[in-house]
Amino acid sequence: MKRRLSVNFLLALIINIGAASAETPSTFPGISVLSESDMRNAAIAFVNTSTAPGLSGAMITVETDQRHSEQLRSSLGFSAEFTIKKHIFNGYWGLAIVGGSLEDELDIIADTGQPVSLDLTREVIGLRGSFGLSFPMTQHFKLRPYLSLGVSQLKTESILDGATLTDPSGNPTTSYYFKTSANMASATGSLEALYSRWFDDNRLELSALYNLIYTDAISEDNPILDSIFWSQTAQLKGRYSGPTNLTTSGRPWRWEAYVSHINFIDQNKESLGYTSLFEIGTGLEWHMNMKPLDWFGWQTLGISVGVITSTNVEGYNLGLTAR
Repeated sequence: MKRRLSVNFLLALIINIGAASAETPSTFPGISVLSESDMRNAAIAFVNTSTAPGLSGAMITVETDQRHSEQLRSSLGFSAEFTIKKHIFNGYWGLAIVGGSLEDELDIIADTGQPVSLDLTREVIGLRGSFGLSFPMTQHFKLRPYLSLGVSQLKTESILDGATLTDPSGNPTTSYYFKTSANMASATGSLEALYSRWFDDNRLELSALYNLIYTDAISEDNPILDSIFWSQTAQLKGRYSGPTNLTTSGRPWRWEAYVSHINFIDQNKESLGYTSLFEIGTGLEWHMNMKPLDWFGWQTLGISVGVITSTNVEGYNLGLTAR
């Protein structure tokens, strides 16, 4: 059975149609009962899965009877601890350019009973800076609270086919194209717990990351997105690494294997087709262990490849790592 047009994922799009034809009655009975909160959540879900701290680059495909979706998220950045003299704790900082794109094709049913197809394209690009502290609790365990500030721009283009609408000139049409955009500023409070232990030349690393994200959106063409909202994400990750016989400039390469689980805590499944992702992968890291300014350390540079899965979801992650 095809999905109804009033699912949360479509709310922000329908409000654009209503705004563009404000002088004529709505052709979607009952659309007024939909909440503004659902509309905002539908838009911010895509932004969070592309820009939130702790998330790396990936290509994700969602495939159901009513939906084909391809999402790309990427980041280029660096994070590291630095020494604060005469203190037991270290400082932490990071900087990243982040972005993502989404191409979504849906077959749905309008409230009038009409079959409708929706082609949606979204793009976001942003800059994120992080700073905080790292507290060693034991020899193997530390806590890292930090704050991330970011700015990003969201652009959306959509084509709706099959529904009988009235265009701004008063003429009926069954195909409608509309655009919207929003500028967003975000502040994210993160708490990361890290555990690491050496077993001879092999190393086990475990981490848990929680993000509480505040976003302020300003949109000139979609007043529903001109608002503030809160969201949450959480990530668990395990990593095991060991030595190889490879060296570059006298410095060793190490292999790694990892598993990761990401939960978008308050994201409705209708927004993007998933609320959590599981990833398993492997890679190589070059251990430079450089400290050029006596307080700033650059430990590794590496490559990784992983497989992503969830219900009706498959994907992969191919990226560079620096820390």
